[in-house]
Amino acid sequence: MPSYELCMLFKALPRTEIVGCLKRTASKIFEAGGFIRRIDNLGTADTPWRISSHEAIHKEANYFILEFDVPTQALKPLNNYLTRDIDIIKRTIFRVPGNDPQPACTLHEELKPPAYRSEVKEMIAIGRRKREREAKKKVQFNTSIDFMPFQR
Repeated sequence: MPSYELCMLFKALPRTEIVGCLKRTASKIFEAGGFIRRIDNLGTADTPWRISSHEAIHKEANYFILEFDVPTQALKPLNNYLTRDIDIIKRTIFRVPGNDPQPACTLHEELKPPAYRSEVKEMIAIGRRKREREAKKKVQFNTSIDFMPFQR
């Protein structure tokens, strides 16, 4: 399962209601088959600008970051749920790099001289095919005359 990071801004609420909001969000992640790795409370702060959400304007918010793992198919319903929650002002889900498989090492291929690299050979073949196609496009006169009288 890929790892994700959810940045949320809650309304300026009392601590008990914030706990309830976090429980709702966590239970939705658990229902989707995921698990939470970390919850960070960044505290209450003024928003950088006025944020309009659910027919209200907010100038202050509680900032939280949740790091969790969940199947990719469950992201859309989770995001839909978070959009409808009236206590969440703003939410953004980021994919955390790190669990992705490493690409194969090609150092031995890149240390070869350019003429012997497979990518360079492919580019040369593409260029050769392109020149052949352009040569076919040129008009060839078949008049059985060895010279063209109107061209010098």
